[in-house]
Formats: sequence, structure tokens, C-alpha cells
Amino acid sequence: MPLPSPVVLVVEDETDLREIIQDVLAGEGYQVTCASDGAQALDWLASGLRPGVVLLDFYMPRLDGWAFLERMRTGLGLGEVPVVAISGSVVSHPSVAAVLQKPFDISELLEMVQRFSRAE
Repeated sequence: MPLPSPVVLVVEDETDLREIIQDVLAGEGYQVTCASDGAQALDWLASGLRPGVVLLDFYMPRLDGWAFLERMRTGLGLGEVPVVAISGSVVSHPSVAAVLQKPFDISELLEMVQRFSRAE
């Protein structure tokens, strides 16, 4: 019996980029859930979604990446879920596993997801 594929939560406000990431990862067999901002992502997590990895943009409207990460880690108790920042700017946060600098290659995206994702 094959192992379940990890769920990847993509939190990105740029629609085109979010859709490209979703298409690429789904094509590789990952289950992908997308959110256009941190508030929508928190709603997904509060409803029971348990991702194997989160790809997180930090500069978003409504609820930015820093606020989302704080609420995810403390309010929802998901401190063990790896988070990969995806940003065009320099991002530093102690609970971010890695940073994927925009623009990035598809191979870089796949390598990061493979390295940090875990099946639930």
C-alpha cells in the first residue's frame, strides 16, 4: 500500500504564482490546499487541515506571514509543521525552516517541498 502524499498548504496572495505552485505540486502527486492570505489559511487549519509543510509568503494583505506564523504555532499548536518562506524580500524568522527566494526555479520548489514535507 503506497504511503499517503503529504498535504502542502500554499499561502500566497499572488494568484498566478499560487496557481502555478498548485499545478506543479499536484502534478508531482502532492495534495495541495491554497490560501490567498494568512486569515484564510488559519481557517483551513482551524477546520482540521494538518499539512506536511507550509509554503508561506510573508507580505500579504489582511493577515501577513508573521502574524499567521505566530497564530499557527501558538494558537493552533502546530509548532512541528515545517514552514518554508516564499518571498521576494529578505525574510528571517526563527521558526522558518528555509527561504525560497522569488523568483525561484520549479526544481528549487520541488526540492524544498520534498526536503521538508512529511505525511500526516
